[in-house]
Amino acid sequence: MNKSDANSSLLDFAETLLDDKLTLEIRMQGYSMFPTLKGGEIAYIQKCLPEDVKRGDILVFRHRGKFIAHRLMSIDKKLQTFTAKGDNNKHFDSTFHFSDLTGIVKTIKRTNGEKKINSFGMEVRKQLTITFPTITTALNNIHLQFSNRIINSKSTLKKLIKNIQLATETASRLVTFNALLSVLQGVMPFVLIVCMKALTDFLTPTATNEPTNEYQFMGLLSLTAFVYLTIGVLTEIRNLYGERLTQKVLQNIYGKVQQKHIELALSHLENPKSLDKIHRAVQESSYRPIKFINEIFTLLKSIASSIFLAGIFLSIKWYLVVVLIIAVIPVVLIRLKFARKFHRMKDTHSTPEREMYYYNRILTGFPFAKELKLFGFATFFRSRFDKLQKRLFSEKLQLRQSEVWWNIAAQLFSVFLIFGSLAYVAYLKTTGEISIGAVVLFFFAFQRGYSVLSDLFRSMTQIMEDNSYMCDVRDFLEVTAAETSYSHPQKQFGLQKAIHVEHVSFRYETSKREALKNINLHIEAGKTVAIVGANGSGKTTFIKLLCGFYMPSQGSITFDDVDIRLLGQATIAQNMAAVFQDFALYNISALQNIALGNVHIKPNIAKVKQAASDAGIDEVLENLPQGYHTLLGNIFQGGEELSIGQWQKLALARAFYRDAPLLILDEPSSALDVHAESQIMHALQKLTTGKTSIVISHRLNSVQWADTIFMFDAGEVVEIGSHKTLMAKKGKYYELYKTTREN
Repeated sequence: MNKSDANSSLLDFAETLLDDKLTLEIRMQGYSMFPTLKGGEIAYIQKCLPEDVKRGDILVFRHRGKFIAHRLMSIDKKLQTFTAKGDNNKHFDSTFHFSDLTGIVKTIKRTNGEKKINSFGMEVRKQLTITFPTITTALNNIHLQFSNRIINSKSTLKKLIKNIQLATETASRLVTFNALLSVLQGVMPFVLIVCMKALTDFLTPTATNEPTNEYQFMGLLSLTAFVYLTIGVLTEIRNLYGERLTQKVLQNIYGKVQQKHIELALSHLENPKSLDKIHRAVQESSYRPIKFINEIFTLLKSIASSIFLAGIFLSIKWYLVVVLIIAVIPVVLIRLKFARKFHRMKDTHSTPEREMYYYNRILTGFPFAKELKLFGFATFFRSRFDKLQKRLFSEKLQLRQSEVWWNIAAQLFSVFLIFGSLAYVAYLKTTGEISIGAVVLFFFAFQRGYSVLSDLFRSMTQIMEDNSYMCDVRDFLEVTAAETSYSHPQKQFGLQKAIHVEHVSFRYETSKREALKNINLHIEAGKTVAIVGANGSGKTTFIKLLCGFYMPSQGSITFDDVDIRLLGQATIAQNMAAVFQDFALYNISALQNIALGNVHIKPNIAKVKQAASDAGIDEVLENLPQGYHTLLGNIFQGGEELSIGQWQKLALARAFYRDAPLLILDEPSSALDVHAESQIMHALQKLTTGKTSIVISHRLNSVQWADTIFMFDAGEVVEIGSHKTLMAKKGKYYELYKTTREN
């Protein structure tokens, strides 16, 4: 049954209930009947006949496979049709026949209780709607927009508070102290202006040969000097404690982002949409939280300055404050407009930015350098990088140019008002209404005041912009436990009996095809099994499920009859050692490289050397300049580079060092020569005695010694048995082995 058939059946069933004289509850969606009916509210519907309804009633009728609840506006008894309209819709609905009538709304259930449709308020709204439909629709539309703005403002405020808490949670004292310093920094420049006014007014009588008090003058001069010095000292103290706050905040945010990245399920790291989200969070976390806090300090500083500034203007002419505010408003509105546009652009640029960074990594990273030089495909990736960069830069520049022109227009408006005010104050001086000191005070205050109000509104728009980006960081940090791979285990790990895989199927989120199909296999504890098959047969995907990185889409995997969902990925990982096909290269010492196999114990040099010996890498490490303490890799100065085969042996040593009950080796000899592969396989046979081992390989010569071999093909297990048994069957394993030997 398709979706439309299912909807039709549900509507038929609902009408059957109404025919039985039952009351039907329908949850409203949308805003077409706002404010009479709102999305999420419950309407109680009763069956009615066409002759029972009248204009203004809210009818429920079928239209395009849905129930519509709109107000009846007219009835054509001759044609037996109704015409309805949503209270918030500009246009009338298409007429519908009497036969499409389902029922009539009698009662509405809201969060504050039930409301009868025939109550006084509802009757007034009904009469206004049917008498003045155009006017009421316009008013309802304004009401809806206002309500949405209130809802959005409340939501933004809640997010703002949460983001402030996130950014400041480990530095509350430093934040308080820096906020106090910011307030003082906002006030002191205007205190200095007031002192300058007092000095000017004091010196003015000297020009008219009136006597002056030298002690009073020296006192004013000393006070002015002290205020000036205080401003400088506050700046230095603010810089010092601002740096301390920066380090504290970034230390906390980096720690949170890194920990969340560690806890993320592997599916997040293999999903493009999740990677876009991670990219934005990681990118913004490096600077956005401290910028967010500093903008709040700027806002506090500007508010303190504005309050003091208002007092200054009130002492001259109060209405000059209004002129100053009007001069700033256009700049503020433009900043708000373009802040929203730049944030939307940032979202749309996430994917191409990641692509551009990837091309840059190819062009500048060492892992690609040899092939880049050998095949000479630098121009290929360079052209792709340049094309993306040009496109992104062009879009940003175009938006920035538009912002510049709007800002120039706003500045022209501001200059006109400011210099008009200056001319007016000069006129007041010529008429003798104010003193020369007041003129000096005004000039300084107006110049400073414009900057203060600009900073005030700029910081408000920046806080709103930063709040949007901080939401990206917080959303990443608030990934729920169900989405992470480190859930709390309900059972303890055990592997004394067997691993059971029953009817397991799996499909990646970003793919439409099944990577594994109805896998059934049994691995006894203490045995060594091999998983073989051609590339793309599902071997590595199966190992990801065994490691708990993914959960089966269908079926179950159990360790000693305990489902991996109950164990949790962390518990599984602690009792497992693995070497993956794409093993990592860590640019730390050889000792630390191997000891990473078990970070829960203090590095044991004897155990490290034994693991290195088992992996066949001991001689190489002992001959390095500082032996096992030699830095490996060529990223940092003094490091010694190893061959890819030696790095793989190091990865094997790391797995051997762990000494876990379950050992998984995914193509453990892919980078080794034939001699080294033979040595490793002999070592594995000794080391895996009494342990459960799973070896994945496409080199069939290296897994003949396994107790059981599982042959994978196109995501399915097609053959099971020992090497001898499978060769005797002369099936897919036999054909693959024969092809391998011939090659």
